[in-house]
Amino acid sequence: MTSGTLPLQAYHRAQSLGEGTYGSVVCVYNDAGEEMALKVFEADEDHDTMELGTLREVSILRILRFTNAHPNIVHLIDIQEAGEEGDCGNGNLCMAMPLYKMGDLKGAVKRGIIAPGAAGRKQRVEIAHGLLSAVAFLHDNHIIHRDIKSDNVMITMPDDVDETMIVPVLIDFSLAKFISGSNAILPPGATHTGSIGTPTYTAPEVVARENYGLPSDLWSVGVVLLETLIGELNVDRDKAAARLIEEKKESLADSPFATLVRGLLEKDVDKRLTAREALALPVFEKFGLTIPPVRIIDIDSAFSPDDDVDDDGNNTWKSNIPANALKPINGNKRMKMSLKHQKVSPREKLIRKLCNELECKNPKTEIAAAVFAKKMEQLDDELDDIKNSQTLLDCVVLACRFYEEELISLQELEDDDGGYFTSFKHFDIETYRDNETAIFSIMDYSLYLRN
Repeated sequence: MTSGTLPLQAYHRAQSLGEGTYGSVVCVYNDAGEEMALKVFEADEDHDTMELGTLREVSILRILRFTNAHPNIVHLIDIQEAGEEGDCGNGNLCMAMPLYKMGDLKGAVKRGIIAPGAAGRKQRVEIAHGLLSAVAFLHDNHIIHRDIKSDNVMITMPDDVDETMIVPVLIDFSLAKFISGSNAILPPGATHTGSIGTPTYTAPEVVARENYGLPSDLWSVGVVLLETLIGELNVDRDKAAARLIEEKKESLADSPFATLVRGLLEKDVDKRLTAREALALPVFEKFGLTIPPVRIIDIDSAFSPDDDVDDDGNNTWKSNIPANALKPINGNKRMKMSLKHQKVSPREKLIRKLCNELECKNPKTEIAAAVFAKKMEQLDDELDDIKNSQTLLDCVVLACRFYEEELISLQELEDDDGGYFTSFKHFDIETYRDNETAIFSIMDYSLYLRN
């Protein structure tokens, strides 16, 4: 399966659609007159750099497109590159995606598009099946969404099926990330951002600041499905939300759909339904909705082979990664490998030194920095000379921002003036911003390692 090649077209503004966490959404059309939505990612207001949520969302959706796409997950059609001063992006990075004219699920519930009572039973079951199918696909591939809510579920009615059918589409991957496995847990506050999700939809283990993992997404799905059954839930405090959800859950009449909702809103993580367990419940059989097959994405082959093969036919991704980094190193523990017994290049030694200065703990940070540097060689022939070039420093900083749990402060680096971060004495945020844009572009808009 492949994520295809980005067309990198120009888009023309029609009208504004709304505001999101990391940017606004506008209605646009391309040169062929095709209408779509364009998400404009606003830059960090302090430094004019890209928000980490932007890097994360685009990096994941860049992989989940073309033959890697899922019908219930938003499709990234194209990227309008940062710096392109068109009539809709104002120089910011933009993401073209389908235009969902019916709006989001929260609005559909408010407007009564989802019929109450027995009349809306089929619609609710279709929404549940589509949303659970999307989450099953994500979880099969070790992706946690972390912000599932009715605002982030768009609805559409395909032209080629029953005109009453509602298809949900999960959007907004700004908090999503790959985790190491289906049983992996994340520590409290492992967000890279200020918060995880929205109080009404946040799982109890996250509210309690306990370790959490993929099951937290299923709690959020349960809240969304509860809304389709009883109407909008809107509470801005965690404890109040928990009380309201428990009260509404207990008041549900016995029915196959209520059984599904209760199974998802199980406080005990070990007893909470997984996406595939939920899809196997009888409520879906009645409407002829089956369990979707497992599809595992191979990131190594997700990108165009032409982009990753040199003139001699060699895979450039594998050659970009230091040979010693291809071997397992004490699981996810911090790299503390003796250089004395390894053949490493001067660049690898320098990257390791820089990562140590920034107190990096994730082994992937060092590997990613080496990959970014290899790609950036074509733009900076002084890359390894950190006294005259900031490029290698920026490769390490970007890798650190993307892969480390603790988010490094760019302002602290710039202000330090070599006092603590000795190698970053001349670090300049404006230069980092330009290099960040270049690295993201040259990595084909996904910072995840291909090997």
